[in-house]
Amino acid sequence: MLPRERYAWVWLTTLVVVFTTYFTTLSMLTHEELSPIVQFGLLAAALGSLGAIIGLYRAYAYFRGEQFQPDERDRLVEAQATTTAYYVLIAGMIVVGCVLPFSAQKWELVHAALLAIAIAEVVLQCMLLNGYRRGARA
Repeated sequence: MLPRERYAWVWLTTLVVVFTTYFTTLSMLTHEELSPIVQFGLLAAALGSLGAIIGLYRAYAYFRGEQFQPDERDRLVEAQATTTAYYVLIAGMIVVGCVLPFSAQKWELVHAALLAIAIAEVVLQCMLLNGYRRGARA
């Protein structure tokens, strides 16, 4: 398995685990327990754990001597995956920016935007893995 493909697997797994835990925890708390400090703390913990896990993996890969230099195939796969993920992100942001402001509260907008970003990032990593497994087509 290529280092960039391995990184995509690690990032996809980390995204799914962290954001599933984050949104499950939010849904289990009652409205009274969700003060702005608690919500900010949960958000900081989720984003901090994402950074810590990926930082540890990058340090591990560096000490193993893995190279993350992209070649032409990597650039093509990434361009195709980024295009698809961009469309997913824009669709989510249109919902967050054009529909939800009329019915949602502040933190609901934040959570909806974070969910749209997380879904777009999961789509990006899935498309990258698909491109690495099946090959890029120009």
